[in-house]
Amino acid sequence: MAQDKYLINYYKNNNLVIEDLSFKKRILVRIIILAICSILYLVMLAFSNQTKFKGEIPLSQMIMPLKVIMIITIILTILGIAFFTYLKISQNKLRLSLKFKRIIFTILDWFSILPICVVIVSFCFSYLFIITPISGNSMEPNIVDGEHVFVSYNQKIERFSVVVLEVNPKDNIDITENSYYIKRIIGLPGDTVTWKDNILTINGNKIDEYYFPQDYFGYFDNTRPYVEPDENGNLFQYQIYENGQKKIIKCQTIPEGYYFVMGDNRGHSSDSRSIGLIPAKNILGVALYHMNFIIPKGKIE
Repeated sequence: MAQDKYLINYYKNNNLVIEDLSFKKRILVRIIILAICSILYLVMLAFSNQTKFKGEIPLSQMIMPLKVIMIITIILTILGIAFFTYLKISQNKLRLSLKFKRIIFTILDWFSILPICVVIVSFCFSYLFIITPISGNSMEPNIVDGEHVFVSYNQKIERFSVVVLEVNPKDNIDITENSYYIKRIIGLPGDTVTWKDNILTINGNKIDEYYFPQDYFGYFDNTRPYVEPDENGNLFQYQIYENGQKKIIKCQTIPEGYYFVMGDNRGHSSDSRSIGLIPAKNILGVALYHMNFIIPKGKIE
């Protein structure tokens, strides 16, 4: 009888030790996941060149919950490390009820899954693409006020690409604050461009603007400002800072590193005709698809 009692206590103590080691191991795995997600998120915030863009116009209502999740994750990581350290250095075995352990694992499991999703989404929004709402009618009839578009950060910029770009007081004429526009690339570096009486010419060749409906040109008949040479033959202008002073440069061809953009709604678009050429560094991405929020509904022409 005494031997049986001894064996029962032996196996009971062994099971408690195994259970304690299993509990610690499971806690450690989840803490490591939380810590890796927290580090990756902070690194992306620090080094993403799209951080400013994704915080300004796209999905601002969605970005904030993601930030809240990551703040909670970072806090849980710190608390988890402290809790695990206590378990390791504590001489007394921590006896927790099964119900309490389940609560701990439920919380940690959710905050192991959610941060992974946030890191993936943040990586996509920082380095690959964004789905952003459009405000204004400068790209009608192709893109209308209030719709969403899919913008790729890594798509090659070509003639007639629709792009999202930053305008700011330093690089653009008569701009008082930083903002984001969506326009169409018309002129590439080295080009000459004219647009008058609804006729676009590039490098002396008349261009068919295929992205307009056939009957659309009547919508902006005789619209100004045209794009035509001034008295010195200059077609373009752009702004630079020289010795701390704004300086407007006029030129006959588009210089390297700049693009000429116009909105499709030529009569109601603030674009390179008024604000000047756009530096390549200020073009954030190419708009590829019309979106029904997150569902594609057609390619942007």
